[in-house]
Amino acid sequence: MTPAHPFYVVWTGALNCGDTPGVFGDAAFVGLVVQLPVTVTFVPGGAVEFLLMTTHVEVFNGKVHPVYWDWEPGSALSAPVGYIDDTETIPGRPEVHRLTVPAPAATIGRHSLTVVVNADVAAGFRDDFVLKRLEVADTVGVRVGW
Repeated sequence: MTPAHPFYVVWTGALNCGDTPGVFGDAAFVGLVVQLPVTVTFVPGGAVEFLLMTTHVEVFNGKVHPVYWDWEPGSALSAPVGYIDDTETIPGRPEVHRLTVPAPAATIGRHSLTVVVNADVAAGFRDDFVLKRLEVADTVGVRVGW
């Protein structure tokens, strides 16, 4: 029998991403970039699927917020593994975002997920939203932190 929701929670919190501190009183302000350290402890092969939950996402003129796997500060940005946008991955739940780490990059060890608030929007008009939860497919072993 397949579980109704084949993901498990690896992190919950409230991180205010954007360019306006204090918009969300119950969230810690992190600015335009936040990097979550994750450790993969078991991966049976293939891609790794994450779900990232948010609140208050508003995409302006199609300018979505990319999410990167294993980006190192100071290096060029690679292809994103997903986006924070207003697409409904799960019908009726636009605040759930699917991230797919391709098989060659989904290895056992220390990694990071980096969320970048879209910089193509003028300062002061950028989207402010809250990261609330990170889940991973239940066939993979993942924990937050190194």
